Amino acid sequence: MPPRWTSHSLLSRGTSESSSAFAAAKSQWQHPNDILTLLMVIGGDIVQRAIAQLTGSATIHFAPVAFSFGWVAYSFSAILSTVGDGRLMPPPDCNATLINAQTGYARSVDSWILSRLVRDYEPPGEHDRGLTITFFHTSTSKPTGVADHDWVYYSGVIVIAIQLGIAVIPGALFGDWMILILTVGGTILVCLGVVLPQWRQEKWSGRRLEDFKERKREVVCLTRGNGAPNAIVIISDGYGMKLEDLAAPREVRTRVTIPATFALAVLWLVHLLTVQSLQSNAWYPLIIGALGMIQNAIAAGARRQPGALGFHLEEVRIVHDVKVFKALQEAENVEPRVGLALLGIFFPGGLRPKEEEWRQEKLAEYEKEDKKIS
Repeated sequence: MPPRWTSHSLLSRGTSESSSAFAAAKSQWQHPNDILTLLMVIGGDIVQRAIAQLTGSATIHFAPVAFSFGWVAYSFSAILSTVGDGRLMPPPDCNATLINAQTGYARSVDSWILSRLVRDYEPPGEHDRGLTITFFHTSTSKPTGVADHDWVYYSGVIVIAIQLGIAVIPGALFGDWMILILTVGGTILVCLGVVLPQWRQEKWSGRRLEDFKERKREVVCLTRGNGAPNAIVIISDGYGMKLEDLAAPREVRTRVTIPATFALAVLWLVHLLTVQSLQSNAWYPLIIGALGMIQNAIAAGARRQPGALGFHLEEVRIVHDVKVFKALQEAENVEPRVGLALLGIFFPGGLRPKEEEWRQEKLAEYEKEDKKIS
C-alpha cells in the first residue's frame, strides 16, 4: 500500500529542504573554496593583453602585472601559442593600415603595439566631421621601445603591494600563512612569465633606422582606413624604428620560450591544486584574485599616450577639414606625397575630374624633381 502524505509531513519535508539549502548557501559564503578554484581558470585572454601592455621595455624587465585568477588559463593557452604559431603577443585588436608616403605602398598592420597606437590616439579638439591628419616627428632623444611610466604602470605596482598586504592579515590574525605563501608564489610566477625575452623581441621586431649605413628620411601614414576620422603621419629623420618592419613582423622564436612556458604551466597547476586545498579564510585569496583581475582588465583595455606605449613622438602640425579631399590637399602642402599616398585609402572608387587633375599635376611635379635628383 503506497504511503499517505499528510499536510504535516509535506510541511516538515519542505522545511527540511529549505534548511538544507540555506545551510549550503551559508557554508558557500563562509568558505567559497569551490568558486575560488573555478575562477582560477578564466580570463586568460585578459592576462595576455595586460602583459602585452606592460612588458617589453628595453630598460627594465619588471612589468607590474598583478597575480589574478586568469593566470592558470593563460599558462596553458601560452603553450598552444608558442608550440603553434610561436607568438606570445596577442593579435591586433584594431584594424589599421600603414602607407609608405614615398612609395605609396600600403600594408595591413599585423603588430599589436602599432595597432594600439592607432586605436588610442585622439587628436586634440573636437573634430566630429571630415578628416584630421596629425604630423609627428620621431624623437631624437628617446629611443622607440622604452616606455614612459604612466598611471597604468603605477596602478599595477600599487595593486601588487595591496595584494601582499591583504595576504598578511590571516597570518597575523589566525596564524594562517598559507595565503601569503600562495600570493607570493603567484606573484613570483607572474614575474617569471613576463620577463621572457621573446616578449620584447616580438613586440619590437623592427629594425632601427640608426643601424642603417645611410640614415634616410622615412614618412609613413597610419589610419584605420576609409571612413576613419583621423590619420597619423610619422616622419623619421634617421631616428627610431622602421615602422614598416613593425607592421609586418617576422616570426620570433627563442630557445627558452617553449620549455619555460611548459615549466610555468606545471607550476601554475601546482599552485591551483594548493589553492583548492585551502580549508579556511578563502575570502582573502578571493579578494586578492579579484583585485588582480580588475588590474589586469584595466591594463589590458586602457587607452595610453604614445610615450607610454613606447613611441616617442613630437607633434608638428594638425590638419583638419570637413572635406576629406581638402584635408589631403593641405596635408600635401605640409609634407610632400602624404596626400597622394592617402588618396587611394580614402577614395578607393576614384576621383572627380578636377580632383584627378590635381593629382596628375602633383605626380608630374614629383616626377620632374626625381629626374633632377637622379
